[in-house]
Amino acid sequence: MACIVVGWFGLDTLIATFGPVRHSAHFYDLPAILLDPRRLLFGPDVGFSAGSFAFGLLSLAMIVLSVLPRLGVPRARWLLILAPLLWMTLCGIVLYVKASSAHISAPEQMGRMGGYLASWANGAMRWTGDVAARHITIGPGAYLAFAASCWLALKGASGLRESDTVPAVPTD
Repeated sequence: MACIVVGWFGLDTLIATFGPVRHSAHFYDLPAILLDPRRLLFGPDVGFSAGSFAFGLLSLAMIVLSVLPRLGVPRARWLLILAPLLWMTLCGIVLYVKASSAHISAPEQMGRMGGYLASWANGAMRWTGDVAARHITIGPGAYLAFAASCWLALKGASGLRESDTVPAVPTD
């Protein structure tokens, strides 16, 4: 669990490098990046926002949820153990969908010409996004937290399997 905390809160999750310029984002910065993926290219806001604080608390809650089965909480134990892994997967999917969606649409009153211009602009955005994506990498924090979440899920699943088996009791 310590590896997940260090990966989410101590190390960089995403890194954008353009020559000598390097912008990084921690896992708790993801709300700002999910709202506007371009913030990763220009650097996230310097200040610590309320959204980042709430996202950080929610992330800590996911870590605490994975401890509950060890404390004897019987309901949905497998789901509680998978909470950090599912949280990272959900955030990754939302970031991918948000970053790869079309950004420009033409209003109806612009007609066919507006459609052509929007199509051209979306093509230019896709090309620019492909160029920018080559400079964005997953940071060590994401790798560490993902590996620790997978290990926690496997370890927890094997522990649950062992606790679900009933030991053979010899009868006389």
